[in-house]
Amino acid sequence: MKKESLSALLFAAFVLPLSACGGNPTSNSSESAGTSEPPASSSASSSTASGPSIVFHYYRADAAYDNWALWLWAAPSGAGAEYKHTGVDDYGALFSYSLSTWTADVSAFSLGFIVKSAGSWTAKDPDGDRKLDFSTLTPDSSSNYNVWLKSGESDIYYTEPPKATISKAEFTDFTHVAVATVPDASSYTLYEGETVLKTDTFAAATASWSIELSEAASFEKNYSITVVFANGDSLSKTVDVSSLYDTSAFVNAYTYGEGDLGANYSAASTTFKVWSPVSSAITLRLYNSGTPNSLSPTKGDDTHIDAPMVRGEKGVWSLKIDGDLAGKYYTYIVSNAHYQEAEVVDPYAKGCGINGLRGMIVDFSKTNPEGWTAGAVAYPYDRKALTVYETHVADVTSSSTWGGSASNAKRFLGLAETGTKYTSGNTSVTTGFDHIKELGVNAVQLLPIFDQANDEVNPSFNWGYNPLNYNCLEGVYSSDPYDGYARIKEFKQVVKAYHDAGINIIMDVVYNHVNSVSGLNFDVLMPYYYFRYAVNGTLSNGSGCGNETASNRIMFRNFMKDSSAFWLKEYQLGGFRFDLMALHDLTTMNELVANLKTINPAVTVYGEPWTGGTSALAASEQAKQDNGNSWVGYGAFNDSFRDEMVMSGMKAKTNLGFVTTTATIKLPTADMIALRYGVRGITKTATVTIADPDKTVNYVSCHDNYTLVDRFGITGQTYTSDQLEKMNVLANAVTFTSQGTTFMLAGEEFLRSKGGNGNSYNASYAVNELNYALKVAHPAMFANYKKLIALKQGIDGLHLDAAGVANFMPTYSSDCNEITYTLNDASHSRTYKVVHANGYGTAPAVDFSGYTLELDTLASGVTLSASTPILPYQTIIAYQAA
Repeated sequence: MKKESLSALLFAAFVLPLSACGGNPTSNSSESAGTSEPPASSSASSSTASGPSIVFHYYRADAAYDNWALWLWAAPSGAGAEYKHTGVDDYGALFSYSLSTWTADVSAFSLGFIVKSAGSWTAKDPDGDRKLDFSTLTPDSSSNYNVWLKSGESDIYYTEPPKATISKAEFTDFTHVAVATVPDASSYTLYEGETVLKTDTFAAATASWSIELSEAASFEKNYSITVVFANGDSLSKTVDVSSLYDTSAFVNAYTYGEGDLGANYSAASTTFKVWSPVSSAITLRLYNSGTPNSLSPTKGDDTHIDAPMVRGEKGVWSLKIDGDLAGKYYTYIVSNAHYQEAEVVDPYAKGCGINGLRGMIVDFSKTNPEGWTAGAVAYPYDRKALTVYETHVADVTSSSTWGGSASNAKRFLGLAETGTKYTSGNTSVTTGFDHIKELGVNAVQLLPIFDQANDEVNPSFNWGYNPLNYNCLEGVYSSDPYDGYARIKEFKQVVKAYHDAGINIIMDVVYNHVNSVSGLNFDVLMPYYYFRYAVNGTLSNGSGCGNETASNRIMFRNFMKDSSAFWLKEYQLGGFRFDLMALHDLTTMNELVANLKTINPAVTVYGEPWTGGTSALAASEQAKQDNGNSWVGYGAFNDSFRDEMVMSGMKAKTNLGFVTTTATIKLPTADMIALRYGVRGITKTATVTIADPDKTVNYVSCHDNYTLVDRFGITGQTYTSDQLEKMNVLANAVTFTSQGTTFMLAGEEFLRSKGGNGNSYNASYAVNELNYALKVAHPAMFANYKKLIALKQGIDGLHLDAAGVANFMPTYSSDCNEITYTLNDASHSRTYKVVHANGYGTAPAVDFSGYTLELDTLASGVTLSASTPILPYQTIIAYQAA
């Protein structure tokens, strides 16, 4: 049976992810963001409860059903669990479970599922998430909902299919179709739409064959094949045209690069354009409201007007509507060989309604706050003078210690609220925005703020690595997620407030994967185009999140370029942090950054130079660390520096670095040599040396993995509370006095802890909050961070280029417990000397004769001399006239 479309998936009342994802759980260079999969669990009952049920029928040729299970999760909780089969019948295994397991209301119910190895995540069948939308299903006479699955196939069947399988039906070129079946076939019929193109009966049953067409295939037509098997079964399948996407004929005929896809608004008219060469019909659907009735009977409105779009050159469908449509919402109704009348949001939509279910037509001139200068750009900071402060929108204001307006907590407006304080006894400290300004950073990197597959009505904490609509802002952070304008206006207020304080906003972007492929706008508009696939036809999973996008295909490359340019220009951002950047090809990243620099030549772009798993993209094409010398105009995190400092990421918990080594454990000389490269702004691994500080982001902690104090706590060593504070300061003292861009995790300036949670992607707000009571408890830490940040920004000698670092050579002690270097500061006619010591043994005395003390992180009362003693965990910075 032909696959039926799950077209209403995106219009389920709630769309939630299995887990937030966007890190790197497998790479040795990992920052390890969210786990790619939840842990296996056998907590679900294996018995069938009473009442309406969902029944999965699962067939495998090997009948090894005890080795397989289902992972099921449902809105609104999104919590998943493993479910064992409840029996076996003539078709295969049965997984029968009462719907009351998840909800009593199936009218707006979405159930996600994965077929997986029982008790582990070693295998999936096939790879990737799938979902059922119960509003599109019909119950049987017993009020049960039945679906059929076949091993190795992503198709979902709604009546029992033959056990036979058409394992391959694809164009190998424009005039040949390759077919393979299990078991052998006796005949076939190939169709173009409803027209028979070719039919044949085999003299002897065969399992594979090739069909030659008399005319070249057209992407404007649908092709299918019906096979009669030797056992009498009959089965139909759409012929896959995706193998032709990379041919020069397709690229030449359908590449569209005019930069005007989406809703092109003016007060007089709006022109809608969408790229979909394979579709047979697309209809524009206009709504007055961004809220479906199924989500809110009181706020919702499903009233709409449909208008057919017209297919034009390059596979672009368009329609011009006269009149002022600002504030209206829209979707596309799409039909092609894989989906029939599937309703999706425009991938280029720049505004969204609740839960990202409908795109919005935006008049951006109505969104600018007072004093906003249209066409302006962020501060043109030298990226080597940047001090980046990474935080989640909610973390800044979710704690009761923030002290701001309850209505702004966890929201965009909270990020910009001023006058907030925390008081303990006779001590008051600034919090939130005022705290960030007081700290003195000149860039704030926000974890994902684009529209995510979240419940915006009843939010729960999530890092946000679950993309839904790339060009829309996430409504969870809005004062009114039902109003598409609110999130835009409020985020612009944040950007302006930070710009007024001299702080650029850097956006964390996750173009490398989506929350779920099936039923997504990209997949509906161009099935199999926007994502990479493994040789066996399953989704490639280089992200560790079930899928990876195909940046090497020109129309997704164009999308990434258009999308990032939109964010940079419209929201006047300072730059971008690319999640799992190695999943993008070098050509795309180089072209994207070059395009951004036409808008703001000083734009800062950096990313994670690794993948989250094995990618279908050739290693030579990846924008990964080994190819870093081919990056043009952007850089990446220097995990080698991080590891030599604190041994985080994928290192063993007991591994010790420069900061974590103890009074009796000496650091190996090789580690000091490696650390020296990092201080010089050089990324050096066993396979590559990237000797350009413009390509290096030095850091010791980020949202992934542990905070510093939590990392110290799992080494197996014992440190006093005093040592923990000194170690924390030392770690970032080295970071902020190194070359390249410097980066820190919010809250390190006052010993932030997440209670030992090393992967807090979906932990509570309380686990992730910035607790400003810690600022009261650790005032000296904050003062040290503030001074270090000012020095990083102000000393010329900390902004060296590639030529400069070639002549910059720190020295280290024979006991590997001290590193020393000098910095020239031409702007202030000074020479600085910097010394850092760790906790091992006794560090050598240092000649500071003629120097004036700038910073002693231990406030030890030291007197500088020709033989200045250096204490454990101490940083001393002093200057003299140049």
